[in-house]
Amino acid sequence: MRFIKPLFLLLPAACLSAQLWAQVPVVDVGSSRADTKSNRGMEGEMYQQLQLLRQEIMALRGTVEEQGYQLRQLKQQSLDRYIDIDRRLTASSDTAGSVDVTATVPAAISPVDGQVSAEESSSVSNPTAPSPTTTSSILDGDESSDYAKSYSLVKSASYKEAITAFTSYVEKYPSGRYTPNAWYWLGELYVAVKPQNLPAATEAFQRLLTDYPNHGKVPAAMYKLGTVYFLNDDKTKSQEMLTHVIDRYGNTGNSAVNKSREFLRKNF
Repeated sequence: MRFIKPLFLLLPAACLSAQLWAQVPVVDVGSSRADTKSNRGMEGEMYQQLQLLRQEIMALRGTVEEQGYQLRQLKQQSLDRYIDIDRRLTASSDTAGSVDVTATVPAAISPVDGQVSAEESSSVSNPTAPSPTTTSSILDGDESSDYAKSYSLVKSASYKEAITAFTSYVEKYPSGRYTPNAWYWLGELYVAVKPQNLPAATEAFQRLLTDYPNHGKVPAAMYKLGTVYFLNDDKTKSQEMLTHVIDRYGNTGNSAVNKSREFLRKNF
């Protein structure tokens, strides 16, 4: 009996130990490592995909920027062709020497000749030509193309529409690259329209002379202003302005000098 009692005491302890062992969770160490490795693989693949997307976006952005640059270049080249007309006129007038002003310019703008090419002269000689577009939609917010569109109205002899377009242009781009040219053409156009608006022509030419005293159109504008004074029956100012052209640019070979001399010879 002495040895039986301890045996009864050990049985409950053994049962408790078995219960505790059954409650311990079984962990598959190998499976956990496999899941971790799989997650890392997916993250790496997603990272590579993101990198590829970034590279594609950068490539597309570069393409868009290149196309935008090419478009701007095309617009600039188109406008430069219009501006080149003025420069070619100067060269052709210089080689021609002194000419009969009233015989070489269209009646629509005589006797106020100016730096206009043969192409421009043929355009302004037909004042009844239809306007290629409406002035309400001609300006689109791009300085170069807006000037080209405004000038196209001069070429088509749409004088009133061209005045509206160039007036909008100088208001929209008061310090623009081609604003001096716009003021010059406004002066021309106010003389070309019927009836003439000589005060407005005077103001346009004076605006060019005052705001852009070193611009290449200044000699032509001075000559034109002198002839406008003459048309306005202010012969004193006309003679003074034309003489000033000769004195200031007599040694430059500018065509406005020969034109001023010819005008003075015929009218004074």
